[in-house]
Formats: sequence, structure tokens, C-alpha cells
Amino acid sequence: MESEPLTLHSRKSLNLRYNVPISKTSRFWDGLKEGKFVTTKCKSCGEVSFPPQADCPKCMSGEAEWVDMGTDGELLTFTYVQVTPTSFVESDPYTVAVCRLPGGQKVLAWTEGLTREQLKVGMKLRLEARTRSEGSPYYVFVLR
Repeated sequence: MESEPLTLHSRKSLNLRYNVPISKTSRFWDGLKEGKFVTTKCKSCGEVSFPPQADCPKCMSGEAEWVDMGTDGELLTFTYVQVTPTSFVESDPYTVAVCRLPGGQKVLAWTEGLTREQLKVGMKLRLEARTRSEGSPYYVFVLR
């Protein structure tokens, strides 16, 4: 007879701190600071990745070139997050959307300046770059 696996139960808060190496993808973050949206395209197999990848997820090549993603997208789906995860406990409820860009990349981002009632699958949205108060770049979808 198998016994249940050992588990650890805790009610303590867990704060995660992590450092993600971005040396091979820093051009994406630098581009955001300038309002540009670029991503990686594998020189070996042509796979376009978003988010940008240091190594191609299809053929594992480490050789990539940078391509413009554009900013216009078509809304594929969205969700209104009313019960926020712990990492966003200070945030008001928010909406995240997935849009397809002209190159076929699917991008997930928060929406800004739109109510959930205004969002309709198929509508045109645009990616816009933003900068947080501490200086880190991010992006949102807005009405085109």
C-alpha cells in the first residue's frame, strides 16, 4: 500500500525575488523605453518568438535577428481579473487581453483606458509602451 507523499503546509507569505538574465534580449527592453516593439527571429529556421528568446524554442539555435513587431493588434480574448493574485494584492481589478499582431505573434498585456464592456473579440487594439515609477518598462493595450 502506497502512502501519501510528504507535503509541507504553511500559511506564511512567500515573497519571491529573482534575477532574469536579459543580455541576449535587452534590445527588446531598450526598444520599449523608446516606444518600439521588436522581437527575435531565428536565423536558422525563421521562427519568430514572442516574448523574444535568447535561443530558438523550435530548433535551439542561438543565432537570432531582431524584427519589428508592429503595434496594431486584433483582440482574440480577454479576461477581467476581479480576485487578484497575491503579487497584485494592491491592484484594483484589471483586464488582460491577448491580441494577434500583424506578424502572427500573440501578445498578452493589460488593457488601459477600456472597460470590460467596451472589449469585443475582433476589435483593433494597439500596443503602447509605459515606464513604471522605478524606471522599468512595460506595455499595455489601448484602443486604436
